[in-house]
Amino acid sequence: MATVFEVIAEEFVEDMEAIRSLVVTFDEPQNNLKVRIAAANSSTLLVAATFEEFVREMAREYARFVVNRTESFAKLPSKLASTAWKRTMEGLAKIRFHEDEAGMGTENPFSAAQVRFSVIHDFCSGDLTQDIYRDLIHNENNMRPNELNSMFKVSGLSDVCRKLSHRQSILDVLGETEGAKAHGKLINMLEDFFERRNAIAHSLNPGQSSGPDQIVNDINLLESFGRALCETLDILTQTTPERQ
Repeated sequence: MATVFEVIAEEFVEDMEAIRSLVVTFDEPQNNLKVRIAAANSSTLLVAATFEEFVREMAREYARFVVNRTESFAKLPSKLASTAWKRTMEGLAKIRFHEDEAGMGTENPFSAAQVRFSVIHDFCSGDLTQDIYRDLIHNENNMRPNELNSMFKVSGLSDVCRKLSHRQSILDVLGETEGAKAHGKLINMLEDFFERRNAIAHSLNPGQSSGPDQIVNDINLLESFGRALCETLDILTQTTPERQ
């Protein structure tokens, strides 16, 4: 039976393969330059968004595992609860409402805020069955290596990029045989990808874009990262006994 990480990773690869097919279709001579640039830029943004959602899903499931196997609130990773509390409060502060919406029933913003507050309140009071993971795991910035590592560090897993760099899928895509060298190259390539992603997102009139070959290389890298992350989390969760 597939693990939860394998299911998420399989869906991620399927989504990336769909984007790969899109890249092939727009690289045709009959398409004018502006069409090809727009399609390439859209594909790059979609690749980035798909990757970021994949990492968040994997990090949420790992956090869920960590909480489920923890015997008591006091034994949770040191910053997990405080981070969940802080991010929930920040999320509540951003809820928009109009004063005339008060008392309008269960769908008004006050009711939604009360539910979210109750979840984190009960969790921090010791009820570890509460679903705090969407507030706990989210990224404010692009999923660069530091941000990516932080998604898992909150659950007690440090430097996940380094931990997965010795997996064969990463070694193969980077053409390396040593994990340390692969790690350095992986960091640089992720940084480069998000630099290009930001250049597209922040430009109103982009005059150039990544070519199809570059986008395919990005997809290959991120798919390999996904497989390596899946293997790493499966090993970590299968070798640590869960709390019954």
